Amino acid sequence: MKTQFSRTPRRARNALITPGQGMMVVVVVFVALLLLILRAVFPGVTASLASPLWSAGDGISNGMNGFFAQCSEQGNAVVERARLVRDNTVLTERMNALAVANADLVRLVGTRTEAGVGIVASVLARPPVSPYDTLVLDQGEVAGVTKNHQVLGPGGAPLGTIESVSATSARVLLYSAPGRVTEGWVGDARLPITLRGVGGGAFTASVPRDALVTVGQSVFLPVAGARTIGTIIRVDTNPSSPEAIVHIRPVSNPFSIVWVEIR
Repeated sequence: MKTQFSRTPRRARNALITPGQGMMVVVVVFVALLLLILRAVFPGVTASLASPLWSAGDGISNGMNGFFAQCSEQGNAVVERARLVRDNTVLTERMNALAVANADLVRLVGTRTEAGVGIVASVLARPPVSPYDTLVLDQGEVAGVTKNHQVLGPGGAPLGTIESVSATSARVLLYSAPGRVTEGWVGDARLPITLRGVGGGAFTASVPRDALVTVGQSVFLPVAGARTIGTIIRVDTNPSSPEAIVHIRPVSNPFSIVWVEIR
């Protein structure tokens, strides 16, 4: 019995490389031989041919380094800008707070340039935190505050007197405290009146029914000369009574005051 053999040519079965691979080997060998010949005949040609490639590589490397450096600088600039914006916000808030405090002090002591004669104090507590018609100040015996000192509000309006004092704080009893009696006068004629506190900064007073007292007149106290404490807002009369009841509103709300002057 005859053995069947493949009809594939022996040369094709034993081939180690394809024609395409062989051509590639020939090209590589040719290029290598050409470079060797050029290097032997013209030593500087190889370096000249490679120089553009090296230069291109250096250029790309430098470009990448510059790109990353620029990105880093931009990132630092963003962080610095955010910090500056934050600092500017903080400074703006501080300036606004100082402007408000300055406005309060100008209302209190005016724009005088000479040294004041009193002690400037900040109000620490007011109703309802403190007892009704009292204020608590941040200055006390250390600053020279003593009992019965006069306390003035914005524009020099009389507020009350120091009722008690500690080393670093003082308590003010307002003239408007319920039941407190204070002597004063009203109008340009300086008609004497007795003010009675009714709380909340308000007062009442009794005057003769035929006295020339009208709504809108100013009421004064003999504090540091003569200081306006309030304005007449209503006059109640009764035909059966020889007296009229005068209602007085304070010049400024004592419960919204931030700074005072102690004399």
